[in-house]
Amino acid sequence: MDTTVSTATVDAVEQPDLLARIIRVGSRIWAASQAFFFLAFFFAFLYLRALNTNGIWRGWPHHHPSPSIAFGVAILICVLGSAGIARSAVLVAPEMWRATAWATLVLALAAVGLQCAQFSSLGFGPTDGAYGSVFVGWSGLFAVFLLGTCYWLATLIGDVTRAGGVPVVRAAAVEGVGFVLLVLAGVEIAAFILLYVVK
Repeated sequence: MDTTVSTATVDAVEQPDLLARIIRVGSRIWAASQAFFFLAFFFAFLYLRALNTNGIWRGWPHHHPSPSIAFGVAILICVLGSAGIARSAVLVAPEMWRATAWATLVLALAAVGLQCAQFSSLGFGPTDGAYGSVFVGWSGLFAVFLLGTCYWLATLIGDVTRAGGVPVVRAAAVEGVGFVLLVLAGVEIAAFILLYVVK
């Protein structure tokens, strides 16, 4: 019986460069899947607006849902700020990465909180016309995806395991979160333009 161990079976923690590469590739794949997921809402917006069945794209006659632009701007600023801080977290001194990660987490959670506050004061729902259904679906699921990214970032901040202590692995994880937040920021820019400006 051969007692040699192949290098493929060695734990990835023992090979931090391999684990860092896996995290980078995985974050790109996850970000791409999120972009394609929200592409469905983009096409739903374009199709339903062009179709405008019975003239009720924006709701029933004399009831045209209009979300508060202030909420939209505040959510957009929080998402863009969190993406910018997360992307720059790799550039700061190694002892400062946790502070930038906390700032990113606070801004992203603020965006989720603002989205929840907006839902409580919308005055329309997904059954109030095609616009309402696209708005609630897009912005609601965006908040869920952003909350999941916040969870990923929180686990990164709290990671004190052996792999989390390796600088190259930690840098790859912070960069991965930043990349996902950057893609989510692009989704939020598209949502803001279509849902608040174009309507």
